[in-house]
Amino acid sequence: MQDHALGRFDKSFLIHMIKDFFLVLLLVTLLEFALKAGKVFWDYRSNGEAQALEVAEKLSDNVISIMRNSGGPVAASTLYPILDQNWKELGYEIAIEPSAKTLQAIEKNFSYTPIGIPKAAMADGEHKAASVDIKAVAFCLSCHTGASVGEVLGTVTVRNYLGRDFQIWWEDVKLTLGLAVGKIVLHSILLFMILRARMEPLLRLRSVVSNLSKAYTDLGQRAEVRTSDEFGVLARDLNVFLDRIERLLEELEKVLHKVVNVNDDILQVQGDLRKQIDQVVSKSRMLERDAMFQAKREPRLSNAWFDSVKRSIAELDSSISGASSASAAGIVNELRTVVTNAEAQIANSEHLYTSLAELGDDAETLKAPIAEMTRLEERMQGIVETGTDLVSRLRPQR
Repeated sequence: MQDHALGRFDKSFLIHMIKDFFLVLLLVTLLEFALKAGKVFWDYRSNGEAQALEVAEKLSDNVISIMRNSGGPVAASTLYPILDQNWKELGYEIAIEPSAKTLQAIEKNFSYTPIGIPKAAMADGEHKAASVDIKAVAFCLSCHTGASVGEVLGTVTVRNYLGRDFQIWWEDVKLTLGLAVGKIVLHSILLFMILRARMEPLLRLRSVVSNLSKAYTDLGQRAEVRTSDEFGVLARDLNVFLDRIERLLEELEKVLHKVVNVNDDILQVQGDLRKQIDQVVSKSRMLERDAMFQAKREPRLSNAWFDSVKRSIAELDSSISGASSASAAGIVNELRTVVTNAEAQIANSEHLYTSLAELGDDAETLKAPIAEMTRLEERMQGIVETGTDLVSRLRPQR
C-alpha cells in the first residue's frame, strides 16, 4: 500500500533539514545571548566593585577638573546633573556629597548651600558600591577657605547595579535580535537553494528507485550518472546491482527452460512407459486367462493315471522279458518316453502358469511408481509455473 506521507524530496528530507538548520541557528543565537547574560552576571560578581571604584576615581578627577576649569562650585551645580545622566546611561548611579567644611566655605563665600548629588536619590536594588574622597589641593583653597591641602572636601559614591547591567544587555539584545533573525532566515533560504541544486541527482535516483519498486516494472531502466560525488557513485552502484539481477534472471530463465524440457521428457517417457506397462499387463492377463481356459478344456492327466500307466508298462515289461521280441521292447521304451515327456510338459506348463501370474502381479506393482511419477510431474509443473510467473513479474517485457 502506498504511503501518502512519502512525497517529493523537497517535501520531506529537505524541508526537515532546513527546519532543523533554522532551529539550530536560532538556538545558537539564543545561547549566544544567554552566554552574554552570563558574562554580564559574572562581570558583576567578580568585577562589579572594582568597576565601581574605577568609576568613582574617574568621577573624583572629573569633579576636580570642573572646579579647576569651569568656574568652581557655581559651575559644578550646573554640570553635576549632566554627569549624573551620563553615568546612568552607562549603568551607574553616582552621588557627590560635600563635606561639612565645604558647606561652610561655600555658604560663606558664595551665599548658597551646595547640594551636590545626594546619595538619597540613588535607586534601590542589587548593587556593588565604591566611595572615593575628594581631597583638597592648593588651588581649592581659594574657594574652600579654612581648609588645608589633603583635607577631605567631599565624597564620591558610585553604585554598579546588576539590574542596570541586564538592562543594557537587554537593549543590546533588542538591537541585535532582529538582525540575527534576518540572518538566520537568509542563511536558511541560501541553504535551501544550495541543497536543492546539489540534491537534484538524488531526486532523479529516487525516481528510478520508486519506479523499480512498483510491480511488473521493467528492470532494464538505469539511473543516470552525471556527477562523480557520492550520489554519482550510488547511481553507478545501483546500475551494477541491476546488471547483476539481469544476469541472474537470464540464468534463471535458462534453468527454467531446462526444467521445462526435462519435464516434457519426463512426460514423454512416462506416457510411453505407461503404455508399455499397460500392454504387458494386458497381455500377461490374457495369457493367464487363455491358459486357464485351455486347462479347463483339456484337463491335465491325473497322478492316478500316470501310476496306472507305469504299472501297465512294468507288467508289460515283465511279461515280455523272457521273449526275444525286439518290437515289444521298443514299444515299452516308447511308452516310457511318452510318460516322461508328458510329466515334463505338465511341469513346464505349471511353471509357465506360475510365471505368468507373477509377471501380472509385478506389472500391477509398477502402477504405484507411475502414479508417484505423475505426482512429481505435477509438482515440477507447479515449480515451473511459479518460476515463470516470477520471471514475468521481474521482466514483464518478456
